[in-house]
Amino acid sequence: MISTKMFALLFAAACGVSPVNGFVSSSTSRLGTIQKSHLHATTAESESLSLFSPCKINLFLRIIRKRPDGFHDLASLFQAVGFGDTLTLSLNNHGDADEFTCNMEGVPTDSSNLVLRALQLMREKTGKTNLHFNADLFKRCPAQAGLGGGSANAATAMWGANELMGRPATLEQLIEWSGALGSDITFFLSRGTAYCTGRGEIMTPIDPPLPSGAKLSIVKPNLGLSTPKVFKALDYDQLSTEDPQMLCDVFLREGVVNTDDKYYINDLEQPAFDCLPELKALKDELLQVEGFDHVMMSGSGTSIFCIGEPTDKDAFMKEFDERDGVSVFNAAFINREEGSWFQDPSQPLAIVDEPEEEEEEEVVAQIIEEGMTAEEAEKVRESRLRAAEAMKESSPSESDNNIATKDSGTNFSKGLRSILNGERKFEES
Repeated sequence: MISTKMFALLFAAACGVSPVNGFVSSSTSRLGTIQKSHLHATTAESESLSLFSPCKINLFLRIIRKRPDGFHDLASLFQAVGFGDTLTLSLNNHGDADEFTCNMEGVPTDSSNLVLRALQLMREKTGKTNLHFNADLFKRCPAQAGLGGGSANAATAMWGANELMGRPATLEQLIEWSGALGSDITFFLSRGTAYCTGRGEIMTPIDPPLPSGAKLSIVKPNLGLSTPKVFKALDYDQLSTEDPQMLCDVFLREGVVNTDDKYYINDLEQPAFDCLPELKALKDELLQVEGFDHVMMSGSGTSIFCIGEPTDKDAFMKEFDERDGVSVFNAAFINREEGSWFQDPSQPLAIVDEPEEEEEEEVVAQIIEEGMTAEEAEKVRESRLRAAEAMKESSPSESDNNIATKDSGTNFSKGLRSILNGERKFEES
């Protein structure tokens, strides 16, 4: 008969958590794209972190008022998506300055870049002024897209620097400090969904975040708009009057697909469309694509996101992605586990070997396989979790010791192990 401890180990392997005295590490802590897991970073000289820097969309964006300092108070529900950049970060042990490179032409590599500003901020706040970094940013997110690419880069740099420094700062401190760099940076220190107010720097995390996996397409014309230009064209008489807290409640209660179109509100569409009528025409075209549930501009533009999947994906990509001056990025909602960073769902997960701590742990299945993406791993975890739960329900209880034999317990253990290892299929009734 399987012991309670044994089942907890198997159950943890199935669902990717670590509830039993540290015997099984979270699957997140086993995943890293270069040398170390994103959760267990140390200051070893050879360490290099490769961190995904996700983009965001605004499920609604209300402009509340213009402030005396010239900024605007807003209220918005932010959501992280699985499209973004990659920041590779390591300690610069042989120099007295940060070194920064970027693949995208036009991105500044001097001290004005948000990545370098974030690293400098971390030195100032932690007092570790003698530490410097090598940073390489691989950009995919286009500029002037309304996707928060630069803000995400800064938040990612703060997280990575804190790991390489030995975690001198708490998450709460990182959140507090991030507001000094910009409006949207704080959001990316949430778990993936947050209600943001003020300039965007006052964050109320949504915990648990919206479920990962919701599909969307991001359509970005090559035309760009600066945020100041959009706000300058804002007609305050055309602002929505909907209560932003009510909007947030609706999204969280109904979900992104079932929320009525009338609650997908972006007060910055009007000025952006006035500045670029072509953007309005593009949105109107996307509204006609069969399969999309909702279509709206993100942030101050010029990206337009489409919730759902087109019925004829090939035709959609041919019509829009192959069009001159337009790019399409297909993605999905993502979130992160507490204590770990965002994973790029499109990239294979590297496995970091960890020593076994108990003989019983040998029966725990390796649910993450080389080359498996985060999205694929999540599906495997869910499938095997259902199998484990069903096997537990059919197992002899500890109160039936006078009936259950040693062989029956052994057979149950083998059966559960074979399901977790993928050797047997679990048939749902």
